[in-house]
Amino acid sequence: MTTAPPALTRLHRSARTSRRYFLAGEGLGHAGACVHGIALPALAVLQLDASPGQAALLHFAATVPALVVTLPAGVLIGRYPLRTVMITTDLASAAVVLAIPAGAILDALSMPFLYAIALTLGSLATLHKAAAMDAVPLLADQEQLHRSNATFTGVITTAGIVGRTLGTVLIALAGPARTLIADAVSLVLSACCASRVEGLPVPDRERTVRRSMREEIHEGVAYALKDPVLRPLVVALTATSVGLALTTTLLPYHLLTTVETGTTGMGVIMAAGSLGGLTGALVAPRLVSRFGSGPVLATGFCLHAVTQIPLLLAAPGPTWLIVLILASSGQYSAATTIGTTQRSVQQWHTPPELRTRVQQTALWLGTGMMPLAALTAGALATLTSVRTVMALGILVLIVSAGALWASPVRALTSRDDTTGAAR
Repeated sequence: MTTAPPALTRLHRSARTSRRYFLAGEGLGHAGACVHGIALPALAVLQLDASPGQAALLHFAATVPALVVTLPAGVLIGRYPLRTVMITTDLASAAVVLAIPAGAILDALSMPFLYAIALTLGSLATLHKAAAMDAVPLLADQEQLHRSNATFTGVITTAGIVGRTLGTVLIALAGPARTLIADAVSLVLSACCASRVEGLPVPDRERTVRRSMREEIHEGVAYALKDPVLRPLVVALTATSVGLALTTTLLPYHLLTTVETGTTGMGVIMAAGSLGGLTGALVAPRLVSRFGSGPVLATGFCLHAVTQIPLLLAAPGPTWLIVLILASSGQYSAATTIGTTQRSVQQWHTPPELRTRVQQTALWLGTGMMPLAALTAGALATLTSVRTVMALGILVLIVSAGALWASPVRALTSRDDTTGAAR
């Protein structure tokens, strides 16, 4: 029986420790982000008497960095050490968050102040997310890449459940402004965890030739849209994000007014979705190992589209509430299965030097379009009706799922993924 050399054993132990610190830090940071995601709107409505239009503008300020910052982030994090980016964005976010309780003490809070806070936090979060997602494959063994992505998604999903629950409780006990102190603490702890992560590469500072950001962004976008595997996948993700924005932007309004679930029923539906998302992240690697990434992706997109239909048909009553709880669980389970699998496929089929920029291209075409689609949903609902907008969103989801089913992506197997990883 052979044993690993002591140096190799220490290396493996160090890698495991780094992964644990990385996951702990990302979980803490995301939980904190969920806290301020609840606290900022609550502060605007409860203490500043924000109008519906001001509340919508606050949401737009928090999400528009996904449209503006995502592509440049893919270039920037390739020029600076990932660990430095994660630590810096965490600490900067903590400082920005603490401006809220300080402003409350000084009686200096206003809606423009909250817009600036939301915009800054959204920009920092976009940079941090890009660095964290780039770190996942660098801290994982190639043969365990999908499992590492699934574990990362599971940690983030669990942190989201904890953060939203904790945020709700703290707001009730201490008020939204003081609640943000807990958010700042979680971000500082996240930075401390990131400082303990080892094994992430440092860019070559001796490189004298550096292309413009525009050229580097163009190279990543071009690769994502030309590769025969990535192109249909990126198009499907983009269409799905647009359809989902049309479907869910007015979902709380629809549930509270048309379906009459009440706030408790709506909360149960959302909680079921979070638990379903965690389930999807946990089972995705097993599904891919058994059926291959292509069939899992194609089936996942179809299930994600179909589980939206009950939202359109629902009416008041306990039976429909149960149906919506099950549909929400299935929808989010399919979504996280898609998310972990498509991210692994992107990483498998992209050269290492382009991986970050291709990843950010997919994020930009997906999440970056959602603020614009959300504004479109509001305008269309004013001209037509909420059900009409939701029906249009479901139609987009079904068409995008059908297009992916007919694409070469459905034929991908685990062996194809391994071949891609070896490039």
